[in-house]
Amino acid sequence: MGPSTAKGGPGGTEGERVGIGCVSRRTVLGATAAVGTGILAGCGRTEWYPSDVTPDEYVLRSVVREKERMVARYEAAVAEGAGPQELLERFLEHHLSHLDALLEALPESSSPTPPAEADASPSAPEEDPAPDTAPGAAGLGVLEAAATSARLDQAGAVTDPGLSQLISAIGACEAGHAHLLAEA
Repeated sequence: MGPSTAKGGPGGTEGERVGIGCVSRRTVLGATAAVGTGILAGCGRTEWYPSDVTPDEYVLRSVVREKERMVARYEAAVAEGAGPQELLERFLEHHLSHLDALLEALPESSSPTPPAEADASPSAPEEDPAPDTAPGAAGLGVLEAAATSARLDQAGAVTDPGLSQLISAIGACEAGHAHLLAEA
């Protein structure tokens, strides 16, 4: 015997139903499925996002800007000889290839550089990609470690699995850079 018909069960006598006895489980599941289908049908259009730029593209553009800054820092470090030259030149090449892959991942309908937005917040000014002084190997290692951490969040923020994989792979490479720079 189940708890709803047990003699002397909680709040009931033999043969009496306890709880919601008027609506069957099938009715509730059917109604839930019908409502869910109706809601999801409204999201089925391909251009449901109200902006010209998708959330994935926003994330991708932020990664591109960060990579451009990193390339500028490595170019300055290589030009000033601030660290092991061969290692820095190799890492610069890695960052340039990452930047190329990210630019290729941008949608064909978008321009390589984002249009200037009139409503950009003054609290977050655009950082100058060229630093005043070239960071040394230790400074570049810190930047690489910070970039690695950011890639985890960025990879989780995108919905496209291929884009997530690309960002994760770049983060893994940056983690290797941070490790090798720490040993240099």
